[in-house]
Amino acid sequence: MVGSLYSGISGIKTHQFGIDVTSNNIANVNTTGFRANSPEFSSLFASSLNYVNSNSPINNDYNYGVKIASNAINANDGSYVKSDGEFNVAYSGRGWFVVGTNKNGSFDVGNPVTAMGQNYFTRDGSFSLDGEGYLVNSSGYYMYGINLKKIAADGTLMATNDLEQDYAKLGGSTLEPIQIPKELYYRPTLTSEIGLAINLNRTQNGKPINILQDEKGDFDKEKFLNQDINTFMDSKGTPLDAQNFKDITFSITQNKQTKSYTFTYGKEGENSFTTIQELSELIKKNTGLDLGIKLDNKGLPTDSSLYLGNNTMQNITLGISGKLADKLGLKAVNQKLDSIFETRIKEFDAATDYAEGDYVKYKGLVFQKNGDGTTANNPLNDANSWKLIDTSRVETYSQNQTYQEGDLVAFEGKIYQREPNNNPQVGNPLDDTNSWKEIADSVIGEVATYQEGTNYEENSIVALNGLLYQKVNEAGDTNPLEDNIGWKIVAVNSVSSTQLQVPTYESNTEVYDESGKKFILKNQYILIEQGDQSITPPINERWEVRSAIYDATGKTLLSDTPVINEISFNPDGSLEAPVFQVPFGNGNISVDLTKSQDGKVSSNFAYADSSVKSTTQDGAPEGILKEIVINDQGIILANFTNNKFEALGRFGIAAFVNDQGLSKVGGNLLEMNIRLRNGEVSIVSGPPLLAWEDKGYAALKYGRILDHMLETSNVDTGTALTDLIIYQRGYQMSAKSITTADQLMQEAIQLKRN
Repeated sequence: MVGSLYSGISGIKTHQFGIDVTSNNIANVNTTGFRANSPEFSSLFASSLNYVNSNSPINNDYNYGVKIASNAINANDGSYVKSDGEFNVAYSGRGWFVVGTNKNGSFDVGNPVTAMGQNYFTRDGSFSLDGEGYLVNSSGYYMYGINLKKIAADGTLMATNDLEQDYAKLGGSTLEPIQIPKELYYRPTLTSEIGLAINLNRTQNGKPINILQDEKGDFDKEKFLNQDINTFMDSKGTPLDAQNFKDITFSITQNKQTKSYTFTYGKEGENSFTTIQELSELIKKNTGLDLGIKLDNKGLPTDSSLYLGNNTMQNITLGISGKLADKLGLKAVNQKLDSIFETRIKEFDAATDYAEGDYVKYKGLVFQKNGDGTTANNPLNDANSWKLIDTSRVETYSQNQTYQEGDLVAFEGKIYQREPNNNPQVGNPLDDTNSWKEIADSVIGEVATYQEGTNYEENSIVALNGLLYQKVNEAGDTNPLEDNIGWKIVAVNSVSSTQLQVPTYESNTEVYDESGKKFILKNQYILIEQGDQSITPPINERWEVRSAIYDATGKTLLSDTPVINEISFNPDGSLEAPVFQVPFGNGNISVDLTKSQDGKVSSNFAYADSSVKSTTQDGAPEGILKEIVINDQGIILANFTNNKFEALGRFGIAAFVNDQGLSKVGGNLLEMNIRLRNGEVSIVSGPPLLAWEDKGYAALKYGRILDHMLETSNVDTGTALTDLIIYQRGYQMSAKSITTADQLMQEAIQLKRN
């Protein structure tokens, strides 16, 4: 009976404890971050009833009462609800926010026994700023976290403009209070480094050829003529693709004879070419025609097209065909190209007075008069009075033709005259030296190129920048481009190509000086080599880059001269480019075109538009704090009005091996339980664990932060109400066992009295 009383009394006490704990859980059902308790009970003591049957295989233990074994903390996460507080956060996972009472204190997760001040742990993330700008909880305790200490005493941010560097510093273990001024000022920083990740598409953004310029910004004719023809586009921006459309054929008809010449794009073969200059030289050598570009008086292309003109001494009939001719737009079918000299050349007359510079024809040869006066001798016999300037009208030797004494023929680059003999059939001039006499080298006469400072007689004709000019009024040494009165343009028949373009791209990057004033770094990319990866060794795709500083509008050039560099793409698509310097203010900006600091790299994808994939730079204008952003790693980022993001620190999170070893101290806080065991200091919960990686990005290991969220209590109301009923029944039954034992005791006493 005494045992029944004792068990009943202990049952009442333990069930009362269960009711108290459950009531407290229910009372805190709306407490932010509250961790419910789960009471646990155990037998008070027990004894073995050996006197009943010591040999029985059945357990004969006798238990006396019940006691409180523990009041465990429920470690399950609560629910998460949205919150409007600027610094309200929730933590999902294993771990606790760290708070403390001392704004000058600290908490070293790696060495917690040396912590300054009182430090606690909580799941309540309802933080805000106090009057001094410190992050505190609702009880005024300071939130301890990693402080990058980038805010000066005057509220100015000491920006690094390098998130990767900042993140690497967020892996420490020493936690401190974090102060964020409401009016945080971003000091302007000078741009010194730029990283650009770009994609350059060699088939896009065609611009007229006058974009090919020298360092002074003037059109560079030599650069144009010596650039690979495969880099050009037609007037519609379609690449010429000379690697697949290679051939261009010229058919020249003169002296009733037609000759064809085929030239092929490539680096091998006698009649091969890769540049416009090489093609022009082949055309000139074989046909006498001039291929070039027309320039105005400022040296700029008049229409960005190639110009094919006849500056020789006689008219020709021209045909142009071939795949490359079609791409270039150089098309002609039996087109007459008249010579400017045709009306100026007369048949030689011994009785005529000729002025200096007059032209005459004699047996298919063209001569020009030296000096004034009458001459009775024909030009062949009077070298002092006449200069041979053209032999293109002389027919080529044919073995099937009969030649008379005095006839002229062209053979193997020489002009030969038939000697007097009685043999009507003669061999070729090289084999039959008795029948032929060499009189001159073959020569194709043409308009002379203008020479600066030369005195030109009236009616003289010169070639300059693809155009013909005739001297008018009187003799003089003026420049045709500058003297519109003394010279006039002579119109002649010609063939023009499509207007040529060059693939380009342009990137504009904002840069800033020490005061935060904005400028534009403009990079202009111009294709100079299409590249060919199918040959050995492969030819890389190459671009010219012209870099210069402009005003904030991007229209006014401020640099004295552009910085010109060359970049190339390797067979694997990686960019080879030097890190170059662009003068800016009193220093330089270092520009890296291979990659940006966020890890993106440049490319030459022909299936993607030319674009800037990413830009990173270390300069910025001034800015004012616009908002605070907290990412899922608990990192506090400040967003400024200048669109700059800077990391200020991170929320402190500590985890424990044994959360049950923490002790509740009220105010929704817990603390570590430090005890002395066997002469050594022991932390019941185990030492705190750093919740993030201590190297690299310093990412959270056990959970994540939820911005603008709060964690509710983890009390399960349904379970709590059920437990309350169970504890109540247990309490009532324990009380009944007491009253029953009391009645039995009364009866026993009554028996003794009787």
